Amino acid sequence: MIFTSAQRYLTPKWQARVIPRSKNFRFNNGVTISNLWELKQALRIIREDIIAEHVNNDKNDIADWVEKVIDDKELAKELRKNTNRWGLIVALERQMMRTINLPHYVANRWLEKVELPFYFQDGKKAESLEELKSCLQNTSDEVIAFHLEREPNDIAKWVNDIIGDYQLAEILTESTNRQQMLIFVEDHMEMLKDAQNCK
Repeated sequence: MIFTSAQRYLTPKWQARVIPRSKNFRFNNGVTISNLWELKQALRIIREDIIAEHVNNDKNDIADWVEKVIDDKELAKELRKNTNRWGLIVALERQMMRTINLPHYVANRWLEKVELPFYFQDGKKAESLEELKSCLQNTSDEVIAFHLEREPNDIAKWVNDIIGDYQLAEILTESTNRQQMLIFVEDHMEMLKDAQNCK
């Protein structure tokens, strides 16, 4: 499959947001970055002196964030070789060309427990996709129907806003019943677990 540059940036590696917001990268001028796509866009427009406050011969805050928060050590290593705007952008572009599939660190992020759980109408609670799957297996059709009545349904909204898994959230917005939602979650989790093993 051949991707155009714009399509490549739609892949999870680039669009996956850092959750919670406290982990976002913040430039000294107030611009906040939650994923690699936003980082590339910010590097194109932020003044050179602001970038220099974060990236210079003594430090590279951007590479530190990519390594510690995004968890892409290979990209961080490439970013550390650069101290100016265009060098950083080129490093991002080169890494974009090398990696298209869902990286293990995004899968890890989407599978881990979150700070804000989802509460079902019957009192059940989910703090991860694994727990969401369990709740879907053990909750009545009527309870799930209650949550599906919202627009978008509030389960999909939680998966998007709190877990950060926009891919699964988009699929779940198309769900019309409990069984369909359960199948979507199980299939998606299988894909994420495969991605975890592809390091």
